[in-house]
Amino acid sequence: MSASSARLRRWGPDEDKQLREMVEAGKSPTMIALRLKRTEMAVRGRLTALRITIRKVHIKKNPPA
Repeated sequence: MSASSARLRRWGPDEDKQLREMVEAGKSPTMIALRLKRTEMAVRGRLTALRITIRKVHIKKNPPA
């Protein structure tokens, strides 16, 4: 897709709500982008604009016995 044919879609309140809910549910930017049919960069840009941070959760594997 060339730059001249790229279409910009504005973010609506419903998408912002979904974005927040997915971040709170621990979804990755890649997964959020797929669900919202946006690019990962668009999702990351919107997160920045809304001042939402994605927390990385580290899951501990079985501790040594």
